[in-house]
Amino acid sequence: MSTFPSSLLILNGKGANEPQLREAITLLRDEGVDIHVRVTWEKGDAERFVDEAERLNVGTVIAGGGDGTINEVATALVQSGSKAALGIIPLGTANDFATSVGIPQDLASALKLAIVGRDIAIDVARVNDKTGFINMATGGFGTRITTETPEKTQGRAGRRLLPDPRPDAHGYPQARPL
Repeated sequence: MSTFPSSLLILNGKGANEPQLREAITLLRDEGVDIHVRVTWEKGDAERFVDEAERLNVGTVIAGGGDGTINEVATALVQSGSKAALGIIPLGTANDFATSVGIPQDLASALKLAIVGRDIAIDVARVNDKTGFINMATGGFGTRITTETPEKTQGRAGRRLLPDPRPDAHGYPQARPL
């Protein structure tokens, strides 16, 4: 039996069939780690699953998805008053937040870190008395790029088209090799 508290993974539906993540979950379960998995389908699912996490008394709620999913889960945690830690599995296009806090891009490593890693505090900004964002707020050109990027170039494969986020990368933008 695992000595780690149980976890609930709230997974964006687009990442539900990621073979590497499924394998990592299976391996950890085989080691006795208690991981509940829920898949979002529509707006409000993350909030409902965070409420369920409270009823299950999990120690960690893990957001599996991109920056939007992570923000939705973090917002739901704050609004619920939950004491559960937030874990992150980066499954989005750019994974800005995960990259900025040092979450590995490798899914198995990110999952293990979410379960056995140490907690650190993060700030959550509020806008007009509502929890707003954990990473950044943007408008104008940056928002236009995000909304006009064709969906087929987003996701895990689309990340290769984006600038290299590593701090040791020289020059900007620098594309990752395909």
